[in-house]
Amino acid sequence: MAMQIVWRFLVLLVSYLSFVQALKCMTCEWSRSLDECDASGTLSECMPNQESCATTVRRYGNYVLVKKKCKSKGACKSNQLQNTRYSGESTQCNSDKLSSVCTCCCKNDKCNVGGLTCSRNYPTFQNTEQDCPAVSTSLPHGIIECNKDNRSGSVCEYQCTEKDYSLWPKATQSNICLGNGSWSNEKPCCARPCPPYYLVDTAMVVHFTGKNAENLLYTTLTDGAIFGVVADDAVKISTLYYNENPVESSLIKFNEYGENATLLLELMLRRIKISNKGPVNTGKAMRYALDHMLTPEAGMRDSRVPRSLDVYLNTNPDDDVKGPADEARRRGFLVYVFGFEYDGFKFDRQMLLDIAGEEGHIFVYGNDFSEITEAQMQDLNDHFCSNPCDHVLHEHE
Repeated sequence: MAMQIVWRFLVLLVSYLSFVQALKCMTCEWSRSLDECDASGTLSECMPNQESCATTVRRYGNYVLVKKKCKSKGACKSNQLQNTRYSGESTQCNSDKLSSVCTCCCKNDKCNVGGLTCSRNYPTFQNTEQDCPAVSTSLPHGIIECNKDNRSGSVCEYQCTEKDYSLWPKATQSNICLGNGSWSNEKPCCARPCPPYYLVDTAMVVHFTGKNAENLLYTTLTDGAIFGVVADDAVKISTLYYNENPVESSLIKFNEYGENATLLLELMLRRIKISNKGPVNTGKAMRYALDHMLTPEAGMRDSRVPRSLDVYLNTNPDDDVKGPADEARRRGFLVYVFGFEYDGFKFDRQMLLDIAGEEGHIFVYGNDFSEITEAQMQDLNDHFCSNPCDHVLHEHE
């Protein structure tokens, strides 16, 4: 009986000594600053043979990696001794060279929380990191969560919450306040794929003549209505048919159909009627578009939205086109010309250039849009999709 009591006492004593001697250390796997390591790491209970808490900082120029972990006393001490060993013209642990590796050891609970304490040659990482510029908590169409606001080591996580929106750039899921007082990345935005979510106000002036006029008109209007997603924060289209004069009864303004692309197409096909009478005054139609279509009163949105004036025709105009086209460009509008050549007809190339202003804005086809080239689509995408953050209708930084 006495032996059993002694045996139980010894078991309890060993268990107690193991419990009180278990070391707890901050652990993280290659964080990008000391503060980030402490903020995102965990306090771990070390194994019986791990008697030290280690902190290792590697620097490559301004790029820093931090690792904290439990480590055996001998291995940690050996790593720490390397701090003062020479590597090239300086020590391995230094503050005056482009690269450096420093390891510090300690043996008390949580003793490696914070900065390096064992090296006087490495003052850069003594928990003197600077705060970053204040981060806006606003992310239109999404949310931002920062664990330490704009303080050093803070990690901000981004998430888009509305349908069809995703982060851009796609790789920027988070942002870290680095020790030098700068954020690791530019703030992303929540944007939708472009195409088809173009952000543009497009005024279309249209004239077709000849035997293929009806087919060209239908194809043009149908493709125009499905050019992109029609919405108050995406594509908006205004259309007008013209011959000698603008046919005002055919006018459809930006603010007539809301976000209903089907209604837009119905209005287009219902109102526009082919007429081949009289001269073809394209310049006059373009001036009408500037005065009555590309205006706030007609529903044109504010200056954050790109605007274009698109001319569709299958014959050479009878009036001056350069004057109104130049005026459109002076007002900041992109000008495109979409021409159709068939049955031996050829455009006056200089006339097309007078309208478009540059070769890249001239698109010439046969009877339909099926001939559109990859380069032409790329030109349109470059104008309206180059930076998705610039093509979302909201204020952003």
